[in-house]
Order: sequence, then structure tokens, then C-alpha cells
Amino acid sequence: MYFFTAEWVEAALERYRRRQPDDTIMGKKVVFSDRHYLAALLHIYTGSFSLEGIAQLSRISLEELLFQRTQVDFMSLVDYLQTRFSEWFREHLLMRDFELAEYGRLALEYIHLEEQVQSQIKIPLLNQLKNLCYELEDKLSGGKRLAPYDEALFRRLLLFFLSSEALRPTLSSRLVNRAREAGERAYPGEFARLELPEKDGFSESLFRYLKECLNYEERA
Repeated sequence: MYFFTAEWVEAALERYRRRQPDDTIMGKKVVFSDRHYLAALLHIYTGSFSLEGIAQLSRISLEELLFQRTQVDFMSLVDYLQTRFSEWFREHLLMRDFELAEYGRLALEYIHLEEQVQSQIKIPLLNQLKNLCYELEDKLSGGKRLAPYDEALFRRLLLFFLSSEALRPTLSSRLVNRAREAGERAYPGEFARLELPEKDGFSESLFRYLKECLNYEERA
């Protein structure tokens, strides 16, 4: 099984391992071991994994992880990486079209992320969807539709949020449903169905996948 978010973790860890001696993070000299850096990366998953699980995947002790979480430098790294991940996720979603099933998978991974990370992803994207929805409603009143580029963004955003709201409803449902109504008027049948994955066992599957691929990288 493939996990979109694990792709970012693997790539970020590989970039860190290939760092140069004079490289910096947030303007500071790099002082973290690869395992501590991995532990910071995995904090995007605190919506799915316990701290014990993160420690196990990082191959550090739980006591060491708990200590690091009391340190300003480590938690600043966690915040920095969560922000970078959120930027990557948003760009990943907006840059290309996905199959319906892939939107369902993206949404499933999204709802299992750490709460702050979800907010960093959701707020800018939902605001973008809202603006496109209002623009589309205005266009429809004049017998027009969105420009091709905006149309593509609207479709990507709406399919993602329809999928995430179907998997776990939130207070954003009202806006998402309004956007769907406008979308159905402009593009009949485009948003009539979704392909949603099974939610049960997701966290366990993700943990097994990361344990296997990260252990492979450790051996390589």
C-alpha cells in the first residue's frame, strides 16, 4: 500500500542524511542526529501514533523522546518541519489532478495528521475554495463558468474536501456543500460520486509501512 505522506518523510530524511557540514536549519547549525531528526519529522503523525510509536520508529528510547520534547530547539524543529510539510501537502494537492480513489486516500491520510498540521493545510485551502465558489456563483449568474486554471483548482479542492468531510464531518461541511451545489450547476455529474477508502486499520497499516521502509533505509 502506498502512502502519500510517507513519501515526504522519506524524502526529507534522505535530504537530511545528505546534508553538508556547513548546512543550517532555521539559520542554526545542524546539531540533531538522523534519528532525532526522524523523530521530529514523525510528529506530523501524532494524530495517529503515540509517542511510544514515534520513538520506536525513530529507534530512540521513549525517555529520550520525552526529554527532547522539553527542549526548545527540538520543538522548534518540530514546528518548522510541520510547516514545511503542510506547504508540501497543499502544493501536492493543487499541482495536478488525481483519480477519485486517490482523493479519498489523500483525505484519509489528512484526517490522521496532527491537529495543528491539519489546520495549516485546511485553512488556506478552504479559503481558496470559498473564493472560487463565490467567483463561480457570480459567473453562473451571468451564464459563464470559471477560467480553465481556476476550474482545475476548484475541482481538486472540492473533491479533496468532499472526501475528507465524508470520512469525518466538520463545521466546514456547510461551505463544502455550497461549493458542491455550485459545481454541480456548472459541471453536471462531475461531483456526483466519491471513492472512499476503508478507515479501519489505517494507523496500523501506516505504522507497519513506515517501520519497514525506515528500517530498510537504516540497513542501506
